Amino acid sequence: MAYEQKESKPNISEGLIVGTENLSLGIDAGGTYTDAALVDMGARRIVQSKKALTTYPDPLGGIQNVLDLLDAESLKNVRLLSVSTTFATNTILEKTGASVSLILIGVQKVPEDFKDNCVVVKGGHNFRGTENEELDLEAIREYVLSVKDKVSAFAVSSFYSILNPDHEKAARNLIHELTGCPVVCGYELAQALGAYERGITAYLNASLLPVARVFLEAVAAETERRGMNVKTTMLKCNGAVAMFGEVMERPVETIFSGPAASVLGASFLSGKESCLAIDVGGTSTDVSMIEDGIPQISDLGATVGGWKTKVRAIKMETIAAGGDSHIWIEADSILDARLSSVRIGPRRVIPLCRASLMYPELATLFKEHWVPHNQSLNEFLQKTTLVLKSGYQAAHLSPEERKVYDKICDRPAFINDLDWSDYPEGEVPFGIVETLVNKRLIQLIGFTPTDVLHVTGEFTEWDVEAAQTGARKLAEIYNMAKEDFCRLVKRAFAKTMAVEAVYFLNDSSSRNELNLFMDKFSQTHMRYKIDIPVVLIGAPVRCFIRELEEFLDAEIITPDHYAVGNAVGCLAGKLAKRVEVRVDIESKEEENGLWTLRFIVFTKDGQRTFSAKEDAVRHAEIFAKKDIYKYMKDNEVKESDVEIKVKVREMVYDPRKPPVQIDVVVEGFSENKC
Repeated sequence: MAYEQKESKPNISEGLIVGTENLSLGIDAGGTYTDAALVDMGARRIVQSKKALTTYPDPLGGIQNVLDLLDAESLKNVRLLSVSTTFATNTILEKTGASVSLILIGVQKVPEDFKDNCVVVKGGHNFRGTENEELDLEAIREYVLSVKDKVSAFAVSSFYSILNPDHEKAARNLIHELTGCPVVCGYELAQALGAYERGITAYLNASLLPVARVFLEAVAAETERRGMNVKTTMLKCNGAVAMFGEVMERPVETIFSGPAASVLGASFLSGKESCLAIDVGGTSTDVSMIEDGIPQISDLGATVGGWKTKVRAIKMETIAAGGDSHIWIEADSILDARLSSVRIGPRRVIPLCRASLMYPELATLFKEHWVPHNQSLNEFLQKTTLVLKSGYQAAHLSPEERKVYDKICDRPAFINDLDWSDYPEGEVPFGIVETLVNKRLIQLIGFTPTDVLHVTGEFTEWDVEAAQTGARKLAEIYNMAKEDFCRLVKRAFAKTMAVEAVYFLNDSSSRNELNLFMDKFSQTHMRYKIDIPVVLIGAPVRCFIRELEEFLDAEIITPDHYAVGNAVGCLAGKLAKRVEVRVDIESKEEENGLWTLRFIVFTKDGQRTFSAKEDAVRHAEIFAKKDIYKYMKDNEVKESDVEIKVKVREMVYDPRKPPVQIDVVVEGFSENKC
């Protein structure tokens, strides 16, 4: 039976209307593009949307450029600004954050990468919140005085501080007294057990403090310069928003805010309260899900740069395959190349179609470049891949790295056209080249899915001829027409999207197994059935619908304004506060077979003991709601505008015995309104 694509038609329109007041502005600075959307949230109307290239290493330039494209008078009517950026993620991945010292209290494992900036001192508490050992304030004093001139901030994490933060508070007070530096405490960022991850979270947050402040203050100054009187918020990785002031104190909570923006934008634009979102960006493809208007949250903390944190983030699957992903062939020689050797990603490069406008000499380079049939092919040695210096400062290089770096030019060149005669047998030291690329000192230009779409004619913003040249160079390796090669790549990219969607919903099969299944059965009228709507977000997604339908049997939606879905998603996030209160249960079985129970409630105000479960749970709820209402009041939200949800979970190890623990989770939500 033929599959008919269904496209949602929510009440979303576009167009500038003179006199429109009370507008909202969403800005998403992604890996390739910075998107902006002017929205009348009350009328669900997209007033105007624009895209500009993201600038590195400072995304502010891209934000300024996209604001320049918007109607200046409409910007003056903006009352709410919400932003999503990769600055926190990039800072952690590139290790460019502020210098931090980590103070661990109690017997704890020291993170390997932090060992030169870390000290472990006596103190900490046990699982009842009782002091294990007296806090060694003198050891903290001695350490802080020895490093205070070398660091910009401190992080403190104490054993079981979520049950009793007294030692972290005492350490923070002492550090403030001695240095005046910012101090991040673990108990402020996480409410779940896990001392090791809590310490990492505190350290990363401290390293981001100066970066966040500079960026957010620059954004605020830019809006003021343009005559915008706005409430400023930023999207967090759990799908909630926070005021700039809060983000300056807890920037680590903004890592992976992009995927959160995409699923919120997919829901808003499609009008679907529940959907699976596939966001194809320049660097990666992200899959996430929203149910009944609430993004699905991962049970595990977010992991960034190999570090597992206690930051609550939306559940997502991501793969390094996007519009600017490098398409290359891996083979011992051109003669040995097989279609199965075609790779998409994981590295992001400058597409040929865009690079040719930046470097007009590309056409001549391609004409003059000759490749022998016995040449091996790897990520850097291709018929369509060129290298050049990125323009970043090349500091702290080893002699071998400096030697290779100095051979790279400021303009594009094929790597095997450079002089490597001073290396054994003239071989290119690809290991060092890869190191310099990872350090962002060498930039690659290559064939990408964006070039594929230029060849097929579905997206022609830049130089079509350059894209066709690249396609022809790769296709001739297989004696194929360039159009056939591009169709093959499109289908492979769509299969990647399908695999990630299915894997997100059910990871009982590996990605390799799903790939094999789709290869074998997609041409025999067998597809994966997905009952929840699949909403596609990102500039090129509409071009892949037909190929995606070969693998998925689903309602596939490409809503209006799908290209700027993330910018719209920034505005769809709610103000939210989550409070978890732990209730421990001490039980004793009496001779008559009955149980005597004591309920110990742990809050940041201290412990209280109750003899009845109902009283303990009530106390936990009252404390949590009070904390939530205070947070909302600080953000100028009325108590009547707050939606409260309460969950009570009992932990039972032996069904013949009473529960050992009760978790009271209270969440408060409010619309992000100006």
